[in-house]
Amino acid sequence: MTLWSWGANSHGQLGLGIVSEQVEKPTKVTDIHLYECKIKQIVCGGGHTLLLDNEGKLYCCGWNNKLQLASADEVNTFHRTWKLSGISFVDIACGWDFNCGVTDDQFLFVWGSNSHGQLGLPKEHFSDSMRPIRLEVKASAVSMGLRHTAIVNSKGQVWTTGCGKHGQLGLGQDVLSSDRFQQVNGVGNISHIACGQNHTVAWCSEEKALYVWGDNKFGQLLLSSEKYRKLYKPNKIDIDVKQRVKKILSGWTNVLLWLENGTLLAWGRNNMGQLGTEDTISVGRFTNIQLPDGRQVKDVALGSEHTICLATDNTLWAWGWNEHCNTGISSEGNILTPTLVPLDLNKNSVVTQIYSGSAHNFIVTEDIVQSEVENNGNKKPL
Repeated sequence: MTLWSWGANSHGQLGLGIVSEQVEKPTKVTDIHLYECKIKQIVCGGGHTLLLDNEGKLYCCGWNNKLQLASADEVNTFHRTWKLSGISFVDIACGWDFNCGVTDDQFLFVWGSNSHGQLGLPKEHFSDSMRPIRLEVKASAVSMGLRHTAIVNSKGQVWTTGCGKHGQLGLGQDVLSSDRFQQVNGVGNISHIACGQNHTVAWCSEEKALYVWGDNKFGQLLLSSEKYRKLYKPNKIDIDVKQRVKKILSGWTNVLLWLENGTLLAWGRNNMGQLGTEDTISVGRFTNIQLPDGRQVKDVALGSEHTICLATDNTLWAWGWNEHCNTGISSEGNILTPTLVPLDLNKNSVVTQIYSGSAHNFIVTEDIVQSEVENNGNKKPL
C-alpha cells in the first residue's frame, strides 16, 4: 500500500515532511508509520489532514492554529493523535479548522475551533480552541462545513450546530447561530448529509428525495437563486432519481450526487469548472458529468472547488479550481472539463482509494497479483 498526495501544502498538510506553497503532482508519502495497518479514511480541512486506519486509530498533520491536530505542535508528517489513543473511531470529518470523530459505540468526539459553536460546546463555558472532548451525542453520519456541523443519528434525524446566518443550520430564521446541537425539523429519514460553505444538503433514501437549506446564491440548493436566496428551513425537492445514491458531496458552493448506476449529477457554482463542463448551466438545474470515452465511475471526491474522480479502468480524472495545482494537472488555469491526471505508477499498481479537501488530495495505491482462487482472470490487491 502506497499513499500519494498533492496540491496546497502551506502548512504541511500533505504529510510529505515539507512546507511549501504547493506540490504540483502526486508524490509518495514516505514518512508514515501505520504499524502494519491499512488506511480506512482520510479527511481534509482548510490546511490540515486526519487519517484513520482500519483499527480505528487516528493520525494527523498540517495546520494547528486552533488545536485541530489535538496537540501542541504543527507537524508536516503524519503523527499519531495520542490524545485520542485507546479510542476506536469508525468515521471522521473535518471542517475548516475543526474536526469530529464517531466512535465504535457511535459517540461523538469534537476538537479544534469552536469560534461559532460549531463543536456543539456552549461558548460561555468552553474556549474558542478545544482539545478533544466527548459529547453526550450519538451519530451515524457526520459532515462539517466552514463554520457549522451536521450529524445524522440512528433514527435518521438531523442535528446541527454552529454559524447559521445563511440558514445553514435549518433551524428557522430566528436561530442564526447555535453552540449546542439542535434537531432540524421538516426532514424525512435522512441517510446521507453534506455541509458546504454556508449550506447543507441531505438525501432521504426512503423517499428518494433531496432536502436543502442555507445559502443559495449560486443555485447550490438546486433552486432559483432569484426567488430563493436563502432558505432557513429544509425544502424538499423531488429530482426524479429512482435509484440508490452512493454519495452526496458538497464543495463550498457546488453539490455532486453519485448514483448507483455511476451517474454523476452536479449543480451550483461553475465559475472555475466545478461542474465539469464549459457549458452554461442555468441556476437551479443540474448537469450530468461524463468521463471521456464512456468511462465508468469507481469513486469520486470533492474539495472546496475541485473534484477528483477514479474510473473503473484505473485512470484518475480531475476538474475545477487549480490555483494550487489542486487537480494535479499542469496548467496555469482552472480545469473546466474532466481531464486525465498523470500518475507515475508501475504497471502492477491500482488506485484503491481517493480523498480530497480544501485544495489538497490523497490517493492510495496497491500492488496486484493474479489470484489463484478466482477463475475469471480478475486481478486482486495484495
